[in-house]
Amino acid sequence: MEQELLQYGLSQKEAKVYLACLKTGKATANRISELANLARSTTYDILDKLKALGLISTAIIDNKMNFIANDPEVLITSLDERKNTIKKAIPSLKDIYQKVGDRPSAEVFQGKIAIIKIFDEILDNAKNLKVIGSQGNALEKIGYHPEKFRLKRLQNKVKIKQILEISEESKKIEGDKLTEVRFLRSLNSSKEGMFIFDDYVYHIIFQYEISAIKIKSKDHAQAMEIMFDNLWKQARK
Repeated sequence: MEQELLQYGLSQKEAKVYLACLKTGKATANRISELANLARSTTYDILDKLKALGLISTAIIDNKMNFIANDPEVLITSLDERKNTIKKAIPSLKDIYQKVGDRPSAEVFQGKIAIIKIFDEILDNAKNLKVIGSQGNALEKIGYHPEKFRLKRLQNKVKIKQILEISEESKKIEGDKLTEVRFLRSLNSSKEGMFIFDDYVYHIIFQYEISAIKIKSKDHAQAMEIMFDNLWKQARK
């Protein structure tokens, strides 16, 4: 029972005092301190706190202060009251959370399965996507055929501008109302791909153990977009 009370939120000493009150029905602070094996001064402090929580009450018996445990159902009542109090505070807490959420953050992922999941995450959230990298490396290192990415992208109606290496594989990509493609020879040896949308930038590293860095930062995303737009002007159609 003590463990459950600890999970409820009571300290170990508070749980001991509360259980002593339950077992005795009613008792003086001296008796409770003996049962809980705690100093009397500590026991008084804890009894005051338990009383404030509504877990015990007091009564004068034979001119002595006695402490009486209330029905344990009060534990549930107390939880409900705390829940209602927190509900009222949630809007203000969310305001604070959203301000913190504007700060840059980064996550690192490793392995083919994680990278394939990232591709799905990108396509599930992006509306306009900018991509730069080597399509050949994506196929070779991940084993994830670009055609799977293209079909899901078209299904989700995600617009894309992509700068790819000059290769037979990349030249097979045809433009349409959702797709614009340009080519840079310097990307033929590229070991990294980059996906940009909204405030997110995903760096996919195609070497050693394939990995990815997901960065959420408005400033970083804007900087990468400027770089992309400059390369777009240089790239061949």
